[in-house]
Amino acid sequence: MPKSKKTKLKIRSKVWLELNGLPFFGQGRLTILCAIDRHGSMIKAAEETNISYRRIRGIIREMEEQLGRALVVSCRGGKLGGWTAITNTARDLIHRFEKQQAGLHNEIDKTFERLFGDYP
Repeated sequence: MPKSKKTKLKIRSKVWLELNGLPFFGQGRLTILCAIDRHGSMIKAAEETNISYRRIRGIIREMEEQLGRALVVSCRGGKLGGWTAITNTARDLIHRFEKQQAGLHNEIDKTFERLFGDYP
């Protein structure tokens, strides 16, 4: 086999949480909650993530029903306009998920380097 330019083997992994056997939280939902937090608006979060407002609202409702706790609070329009904020429960979920994800990726990277560091 002819030698081609050197390629580097990489590992990829995806982490998500399940609740009662159903997918509950992963990178996509993390992105949604962080966008809501940044913008204070589900509409702006929808624009940023290219996910429809209706879909984001449905995802949030589904997560809140599964968890039994509010993840966002909203105030509709009026003189000052509406807003949406994530709750402390959502902040805690984000924080814990990011820590878990970082820890897992760190361990996966260590194991990968030990097993494949000199491959091919």
